[in-house]
Amino acid sequence: MSTPANPMKPGSQALQPLHFPLWGSRLIEASAGTGKTWTIAALYLRLVLGHGAENGFARPLMPPDILVMTFTRAATRELSDRIRARLIEAVQCFRGEAEPAAHDRFLRDLRDAYAEGVQRDAAAWRLDMAAQCMDDAAIHTIDAWCQRMLREHAFDSGNLFDETLEADESQRQTEAAQDYWRQQCYPLSGEVLEAALQVWPDVQALVKDMQSLLRESVPAAAGAGTLGECIARTQAERAQQLQALSADWQAKAERMQRWIDAELDGRAALWDKRKLQSRYYLGWFAHLTAWAQDPHNRQLELSDSARKRLSPEGMAEAFKGSTMDLLLPVEFAELEQLLQALAQLPSLHVALRLHAAVHVSQRLLWLKRQAGTFGFADMLQRLDAALAGDNGPALQAGIAAQYPVALIDEFQDTSPLQYRLFDQIYRTADNGADSALLLIGDPKQSIYGFRGADIYSYLQARQATEGRHYVLDTNFRSTEALVDAVNQWFVQAEEREGEGAFMFRAGQSNPLPFESVKANGRKERLMQGSQRMAALTIAWDGSSDEPLSNDDIRRRGAEFCASQIVQWLMDGATGFAETGQPLKRLRPADVAVLVRTGKEAAAVRRALARRNVASVYLSDQDSVFASGEAQDLLLWLRAVAAPLDGIAVRAGLATPMMGLSFDELAWLASDDEAFDARSELLKEQHSLWQRLGVLAMLRQTLYRFELPARWLQDMGGERRLTNYLHLAELLQGASAQLEGEQALIRWLATQIESPGAAGDAQIVRLESDADLVKVVTVHKSKGLEYPLVCLPFGGSFRPVDGKAAYLSLPVQIDGAPARELVLDYDDAQLAQADKERLREDLRLLYVALTRARHALWMGLAPMKRGSGKNCANEQGAAGYLLAGDVSQAAAGWRASIQALSQRCTQIAVVDLPAELPVPTRHVPAQALPALAAAPVYEAQFDRRWGIGSFSSLTRAMAAPGLPVLPVAAQSPAEDERALQAQEAGEAALDLGAINDVMTALPTWGRLAAGARSDAAVWHRFMRGPVVGNFLHDQLEWLAAEGFALQPEDDPDSSEPLAARLLRRCERAGRKEQAADVLQWLRAVVHQPLAPLGVSLAQLGQGDALLPEMEFWLPARRLSAPRIDALCRQHILPGQPRPVLPERELHGMLMGFADLVFHHGGRYWVLDYKTNHLGQDGDAYAPQALEQAMLAHRYDVQAALYLLALHRLLQSRLGAAYDPREQLGGALYFFLRGLDGEAAGMHVLKPPLALLDGLEALLGNCEKESKEEQS
Repeated sequence: MSTPANPMKPGSQALQPLHFPLWGSRLIEASAGTGKTWTIAALYLRLVLGHGAENGFARPLMPPDILVMTFTRAATRELSDRIRARLIEAVQCFRGEAEPAAHDRFLRDLRDAYAEGVQRDAAAWRLDMAAQCMDDAAIHTIDAWCQRMLREHAFDSGNLFDETLEADESQRQTEAAQDYWRQQCYPLSGEVLEAALQVWPDVQALVKDMQSLLRESVPAAAGAGTLGECIARTQAERAQQLQALSADWQAKAERMQRWIDAELDGRAALWDKRKLQSRYYLGWFAHLTAWAQDPHNRQLELSDSARKRLSPEGMAEAFKGSTMDLLLPVEFAELEQLLQALAQLPSLHVALRLHAAVHVSQRLLWLKRQAGTFGFADMLQRLDAALAGDNGPALQAGIAAQYPVALIDEFQDTSPLQYRLFDQIYRTADNGADSALLLIGDPKQSIYGFRGADIYSYLQARQATEGRHYVLDTNFRSTEALVDAVNQWFVQAEEREGEGAFMFRAGQSNPLPFESVKANGRKERLMQGSQRMAALTIAWDGSSDEPLSNDDIRRRGAEFCASQIVQWLMDGATGFAETGQPLKRLRPADVAVLVRTGKEAAAVRRALARRNVASVYLSDQDSVFASGEAQDLLLWLRAVAAPLDGIAVRAGLATPMMGLSFDELAWLASDDEAFDARSELLKEQHSLWQRLGVLAMLRQTLYRFELPARWLQDMGGERRLTNYLHLAELLQGASAQLEGEQALIRWLATQIESPGAAGDAQIVRLESDADLVKVVTVHKSKGLEYPLVCLPFGGSFRPVDGKAAYLSLPVQIDGAPARELVLDYDDAQLAQADKERLREDLRLLYVALTRARHALWMGLAPMKRGSGKNCANEQGAAGYLLAGDVSQAAAGWRASIQALSQRCTQIAVVDLPAELPVPTRHVPAQALPALAAAPVYEAQFDRRWGIGSFSSLTRAMAAPGLPVLPVAAQSPAEDERALQAQEAGEAALDLGAINDVMTALPTWGRLAAGARSDAAVWHRFMRGPVVGNFLHDQLEWLAAEGFALQPEDDPDSSEPLAARLLRRCERAGRKEQAADVLQWLRAVVHQPLAPLGVSLAQLGQGDALLPEMEFWLPARRLSAPRIDALCRQHILPGQPRPVLPERELHGMLMGFADLVFHHGGRYWVLDYKTNHLGQDGDAYAPQALEQAMLAHRYDVQAALYLLALHRLLQSRLGAAYDPREQLGGALYFFLRGLDGEAAGMHVLKPPLALLDGLEALLGNCEKESKEEQS
């Protein structure tokens, strides 16, 4: 049977909204679900009406006069809407336009307090006026109110008029820390610098340290002098104290050892030899002696057992006789004092961190003054300083006159500074009738310690309002059964000897007791079959009787919870019943899963997804930068910014966002041509980014890779697409303030590292989210309610351990609560911090247990910490409530849970099996109608039509299933590898292709295989198609710039074009090779072109250059063998060469000629080749170039380029065109052969018979096409 509710503690009284005194300072404690917002609205009505006589305020007020303060913007909007609605409802009631609801006795009694006629009409008029001016209501967050007070009372507060609020100061904090590093660390050297680097190895460590320390109060004296002076001062103080402490300890150690030796020789029977052995204590004294001889360079290395045994208590423990007979030398007590003094020596680590915190804080203030900005914390501190300053009385009087009544909602979340502001204005302890300060909150829900909220501020206000405490004692949220079950969790701990349910009881005093609440109950019932679902189900996962690790609890708890949810959703008899109404089946939207951490949320969501249950994650850190899409976009931006960086491209393509299968990724890794094709696609995206911005590029990525269609097929696709578009907009906005792609990438990486949920980064909520299972952090769930709640990790906790960067411990200063910053903490301080953690965990568990309306499913398990073997449940909130701080085995915890269930029949206990549940796929109750069969598309079209190029005529077709690449993605260097006879289904790895790609990856100091380090740059430079594409890009760009590189580097004058080339190399991920590229391309553009005797740089001085000439030729069943025959007949006849494959091109033949130029009355086509033929210039003899032309079938390429140029000249010159006089030929420029006999040039003169033959082939194609069309 359940126990009755606790009697209300002395000094508290139930709040009666119609008779509550509306003057003075009063504390209202509102437990979860007890109608706090409703009560605030009720008191607001009375303040507007001036209701209450001696219990009312001195005069009626309007919304601008009544200050209502809470802690979030969402809460202010909700409060404002609720109060406005209540005012309108009251207007209708007072005017007789509508009757109050049957349960609304307050509004009916309030109306009846005003006589019908003039009095009630006047009251209705005031309510109506208040409703109409609600837009001017003083309902603010505390930060907004402080900002308003500083602005409206600028003269009294000394605030500047032209400052702007900066919501996120993280970037400015980073800048301040970096300035400190430059100003204080750069001048250091030697041992002093080493001392600083032991604290912060680099500037990033300093930035991270300061981000946390800047939230704490650090004494200004800690920042005296420079960093070097601080180090010297601290080391000197430490050395001086060490010298004093070590004095005489060599002799003292000898005396202690001699005494023990004498005792063991003379009175051996009185000593426990197991606890005091010479093989141990001789080493202890040796360490002590060694330290005493050189205390500055040696540590006192005494083990814990040595420290314990050599203390007076330890020696007494080892002595078996009477302690009266044990006369210890004074040195044993002195050793204990020595160890304590050594632990309190000035810490260099602490001194440096405090010094940095002071200076970084001061630098931050200076930076904000320079920028004319201020932060949220500045507003509170400025208003506090103004109230305590010379103009403080005038400012206090002005604010109190402006807002004679203040209602502070969620008061349990105030910090000491915030409460001091309220207390200075409204004088809490004075309880004056000329103003009212109503503090409304629930100390059991004070869970925001990490944001500065301090439960001790609430307790101070509770003491200041002694005798004026009111409680809301009826829960309107949950069923009676659930309220009773939750009560029992805390009642058992409150009744037990010790510190009480929330660990604040000391003797007879308990400032934070647990008081059971009554339940109003609910009309609807949650049914499971023919019975009501148990109000609280505890699922115990202790089948093995051995404690589980955190990872096991997380994995198993998520699986069991997900299976239970699916079981409920699939059961047609589980749902909500109400008298006279049909059963409403349980829907995913009715279920919430509460978690503590992101890891727990991820485990639950994965388990739900395996069962086809969609979910949405809600957290206080709801930043889009914390999403998986942000991580994927970071890798994608890096890939697009460096499309020739193989590692970056592979990382970008392998992201979940791109959705490539393992087979596709493996194929891209093994097929160099396919990988190059994707790299070219990223080059297009890079160009788009540079021209139109990152938003255009990311939208084009969606289109080119068909991402929306792929995402929306999967669960969570709508969320992924929304996050992607949200991030794209944020990136576009940030790019306006940043210069360059790398700066934007660094900005995104910084946001991901420290995601904030403020402002534009707040994740966008979708309407469809409301229909999903909610996975919510307990902090986020505060103030919310759900029909059915699962708490799969009910016993989880995170203890404060020695890894904490610092501790912030509660202290009392001048009778007021404050925080003490402890950087070098001992075990006692660590234990105190962990106790404060457990106190907050208890309040966090209270919040979790009070979110449900109907039922709560709670998972518990025997838990171990780290590699320990024993249960550690008593360190968590659930364990403490069950059995206090008593450590138990798994069976003991199971018995404690059973004892709890026996206190309340509404608590059911379920033992989970050892085997994990088999996932059952969830099928929605109401499936969509089946789709009709799709209509058959019967139109006929030519399925053979396509676009081909030189490569498609000479090489194997792309792998089936690969998307067709657009024309602009052709790779100019894709033909550098020799032709290979590979069948389409061949699965063997192309080791040569892999070697080419690996050779092309930019690595510092890498040389081409076999190249001498003293060889010309074009011989030692990396090789492969990726490098070839890169060099083609640079030459294309240089052509547009007229090849205007200087012949040599001139150190006395700058060369803008060379500098731009170096930056292009850096953007392409080839910063290490940039100097070599510049040297090589200087030689290329100034090399005379044989047989013309003119260089590219000279040609560029005119205007007769056409880079990347694009051509399209119609081809209808154009036969590759017939082209092959023509080329064998007219180009280098009789020379062997690979046979072109048997295939036809049907559609369009297209291509890009690297360069077309006019010189000496003739038109020439030039193609760059970066083929590697050997290690020096001798490998590039005319015969070698001829063999390379034939091996790669560049003869076919040249023929097609000449045909395209021939047709272009025919169309542009008309009848004046004479190919014998005006068509020069094709120049194949082998860029690695600049120092060879042929200067890297192979020249092909165009036989007219070849051009006529090609014209005939294409002409027949066109003729057949026209005949078919007719």
